[in-house]
Amino acid sequence: MKRILSTLALIVGLGSVVAVAQQNLFPFWPIIGSSSYCASTTNSVCTSTIPAGPALTGNETIPVNTNATNFGPSNAYLTLKQLGALPIQVVVVTTPPAGISASNISGGVLYTSTTTITSAQVTLPASPIDQQRYAISANRTITTLIVTAGGSASMGANTTPTVLTASTSAPQGYRFYFNSTDTSWYRLQ
Repeated sequence: MKRILSTLALIVGLGSVVAVAQQNLFPFWPIIGSSSYCASTTNSVCTSTIPAGPALTGNETIPVNTNATNFGPSNAYLTLKQLGALPIQVVVVTTPPAGISASNISGGVLYTSTTTITSAQVTLPASPIDQQRYAISANRTITTLIVTAGGSASMGANTTPTVLTASTSAPQGYRFYFNSTDTSWYRLQ
């Protein structure tokens, strides 16, 4: 009985160590887009400062476990593009037309202006991955909006908006989704 209890205590102890280690796989790393921070102190004095994190670029990778049991590898990387978490570009419009050719690591564009934007043109990413998303929004109405597909992709039937009406009571804008099967962008909203 003692042997069983000792073995059980050892298993529980090892499980606790593994759980704690998993929560701290990346201790003391810079935080993307954040300022420096103190990692440890002695007598209320910071003895280890972690530097400020870099800006988000869209090229970051995130380690994941696929939970594959019968084949490998079970660990892999995902990109922000695969997660639908690419950065949104902010464009301040002072004199229309406001045009943008989206980079492949852009998740969308937000046009800002102090007045109505008379014209804006957006060319969607030229080399999107399957299921990539792209958002277009503005804090003011865009009276003429032209959205085109970049590269060899095309726009799906009846998915091209021509105006963006700003609202103070509801979200406004458009989200597009890329389908690699027919190499087309489709409007989700």
